[in-house]
Amino acid sequence: MHRFLFGAIILFSMISTTVWGAGFEIPEVGARAHGVAMAFTSVADDASAAWFNPAGMSFLSGTLSTTGFTMIRVPGTEFSGKNAGSPFADVEEMAKDDLFNLAHLYLVSDLGTEKIRLGLSVNSPFGLAKRWPNGSGFVSDIVDIGIAPVFINPSIAYRLTPCISVAGGFTMVRSSVMFKKAPYNYAVDLDGDFDFADGDRLFLLDMEANGTGAGFNFGLMVRPLDGRLSLGALFRSKVDIEYEGDVSIGDISTGHIPVDMDGDGIPETPVPVSQALFGEQGLRNTEDTGVTNLAFPAQLRFGLSYRVTDPLLLTFDWHLTSWSSYEELDLDFKTYDALDKIQEKNWENSGAFRFGAMYKVKPGIELSGGFVADATPIPDETLGPELSDSDRTGLTLGLHLGEGPTGLSIGFMYLMPKDRDSETLVPPTDPAAAGTATGQDGTFKNKATLLGVSLTHAF
Repeated sequence: MHRFLFGAIILFSMISTTVWGAGFEIPEVGARAHGVAMAFTSVADDASAAWFNPAGMSFLSGTLSTTGFTMIRVPGTEFSGKNAGSPFADVEEMAKDDLFNLAHLYLVSDLGTEKIRLGLSVNSPFGLAKRWPNGSGFVSDIVDIGIAPVFINPSIAYRLTPCISVAGGFTMVRSSVMFKKAPYNYAVDLDGDFDFADGDRLFLLDMEANGTGAGFNFGLMVRPLDGRLSLGALFRSKVDIEYEGDVSIGDISTGHIPVDMDGDGIPETPVPVSQALFGEQGLRNTEDTGVTNLAFPAQLRFGLSYRVTDPLLLTFDWHLTSWSSYEELDLDFKTYDALDKIQEKNWENSGAFRFGAMYKVKPGIELSGGFVADATPIPDETLGPELSDSDRTGLTLGLHLGEGPTGLSIGFMYLMPKDRDSETLVPPTDPAAAGTATGQDGTFKNKATLLGVSLTHAF
């Protein structure tokens, strides 16, 4: 039965790598850590130490593997208020529901040595997904968006003393991005009277691109007082990725838009949309190559845990994520540079406090619970429908069945984001809008539940 479960989870992990989770950072990539709200930097006592703190590998013996998945259920984001598709009247919008599975795999081995440990982690600790219906008022900004990275992180740990270990490693990232939008312009003329008041979708843009990047990590673990107290620290560097891929542009409007042809700053000459944007009259479909850049942010984590009694362990983590590296989203097109766009993001560094407890009920059965308070990095000025993030709290529960680092772990989280208000709407009547509307005035509501399953096996 044990081997069957192990094989089944490996098979599920292989399948689930084709789908991925919602949100930009997804730290829930190990079920045992999941149960204590990811307050695991100073614990790291199974094979998932290869990711959560490689320095913890020094306190493991033999060869261990942990494999599993995290299932994320994201009910559709709700919005109420005015947006680009309805700039003058309140609407109720709802994004599509999503269910994702994120796979993880961790390996640790002592290679028969006393002080050296080698580790490998494969997971997806970041990701973004949002889908709005075709009739949504947000389609000018986003119809679908997806970012799907895979992190491959080999590492090595060395035990300096019986209670002190250090570790380092490098990270290889392969990531894909998918982006679809259908910009709308209220100044498009369709009936030939050139009053520029009919409005129409300019085109449908669909981009799929891939990129690679690299980074590094360092870890430290100190376990004094015969191991009852544990201190851990982890640093992961920023990973910059340039994406390049194919862009499909279809359903180009047959209408006209006003263009400033005489240089007086007043757009008043009717020009076909296809000619104004693509330089060719009557064009309905075309292709291009798109390029964009994205940085997965640097992270710093500190952890402290203390074994109060033999059955009870209390643990605390503080995480700092350097989201300030996400300053803008720059989308460039190699042929149709009239479509080039730079969106200011100006995200801010954010911190999270994580608390957890593990209690061994009896040999082979361990219960856990945790709490997290996590701040959003997104400022009010650049909040958008692709990620309507907010400050959130979360509660976790966990169960571990097995002796020592081996066994089956299950973790559950209920995430409770705060409602997020936004007042960024620029209506199409604004002189600077040129017939387009951007932003929104209203309230976003989100929620999510996560279930993690991991199996640790000793060879």
